[in-house]
Amino acid sequence: MQVEPTTVSMQSFLLVHAACALIAGVPAVAIVRRVALANGWMAKPREDRWHREPVALHGGVGVLVALLVACVLVPSTPSALDLSLVAAVLPGVLVLAITGLVDDLRHLKPWSKLVWQVLGAAAVGWAIAGARGLSGVDAAVIAAWSLVFCNSVNMLDNMDGACATAAIPGFVGIALVTSDPRVASIVGAAAGAMAAFWIWNRPRARIFLGDAGALPIGVLFGALSALVAIELDRGQCEQRRPWLPWVLPVMLGLPFVVDTGFVCLTRAARGQNPMIGGTDHLTHRALRKGWSPWRVLAVIAALGVVGVMLVGVAVLGWG
Repeated sequence: MQVEPTTVSMQSFLLVHAACALIAGVPAVAIVRRVALANGWMAKPREDRWHREPVALHGGVGVLVALLVACVLVPSTPSALDLSLVAAVLPGVLVLAITGLVDDLRHLKPWSKLVWQVLGAAAVGWAIAGARGLSGVDAAVIAAWSLVFCNSVNMLDNMDGACATAAIPGFVGIALVTSDPRVASIVGAAAGAMAAFWIWNRPRARIFLGDAGALPIGVLFGALSALVAIELDRGQCEQRRPWLPWVLPVMLGLPFVVDTGFVCLTRAARGQNPMIGGTDHLTHRALRKGWSPWRVLAVIAALGVVGVMLVGVAVLGWG
């Protein structure tokens, strides 16, 4: 049974949520930047970071504000405002946002931060499974992908514009394959909020996302990509596709997976802890070879588009 792409009505809801988040996000990030500058909340240059001058922090706070504004103000179904899915993911997302904010301000130890990431991802997996009537195994799969992308998004937030450039096509890809307007509304809002942040974070960045944004955005991306994969698999009445929950999130988050996989493998080969920051990411290697930041961003965007196209071929029957 071939899965039909998102209907025109759902695409309209996606665009409206994205537009609302974009409109709300640009001033929200600007306000956060002004507050950060006034209070000295800056990402200072360090040996394990690429930037060489202080940059305002906590841009992720503005992203989350824009996302919530769009989800709460704009109806998530053609007939009414349905916040059931938002309510399911919000507690875990807030746990990760607070964890990230504390880490930005006080620098948590890697393993301490990992514990909170596991708790937040588990909360999201359990809550979504309960709200959607899914099994405990499904909850574990959602939690696992939430944890993976919680770290993956955080790791690719290593160069001006990189994280948002990778996240936007991924969120759009989720909207293309879901048949639930509630999912489409959340990912549309997330895409719009990240687009607003990109305006401030593009080279040269005037504000950074920070862990307060990277961790919750990552857990949201992982949870919803896993959810749509599981429900697509369950919806294959004539032909089940049990590989979807394991492959679809990889394709949707291809830029994140490529960078994280490369860094983890190369650091493991050198006997280094992959959870410790460094300037050995693919983005940094390309910059050291003389690539311009805009060329690097173009490759990240292209990789994201390739991932969405793979999803279209594998799930939607494109081509």
